[in-house]
Amino acid sequence: GAFIGGMIDAAARTGRIGMTAPLAEALGAFRQFNYEHVYLRPASVAQARSVVALLQALVEHYATHPLLLPAADGAERLDAGAARAVHEAVAYVGGMTDRFACRQAVILLGWSTDRLPQGIGTSA
Repeated sequence: GAFIGGMIDAAARTGRIGMTAPLAEALGAFRQFNYEHVYLRPASVAQARSVVALLQALVEHYATHPLLLPAADGAERLDAGAARAVHEAVAYVGGMTDRFACRQAVILLGWSTDRLPQGIGTSA
């Protein structure tokens, strides 16, 4: 509410899209707080590293085992490690839900559940 009102007031006064100074300062302080206390706290950084490791491992696995990829048309054969297989692996892994990606890491890669990103269950 207040932020939208501040944008409308600023646009009405200046003819440009913007925000009144007090609200812009408050929004800046809020963003700074979020980065310091939410996004960049050690647990968040560790979680991000865990997610990246999971996604990289899945892409590598599917790119080297392209027969596990759902084929766009069943007749297309992808060579292991080829650029097209990597592209298809990235697209497939990128479309996975968090839960499915975690289950795939446990089933296909043999990861233990304590290696998975925290807070994502692996049950159906």
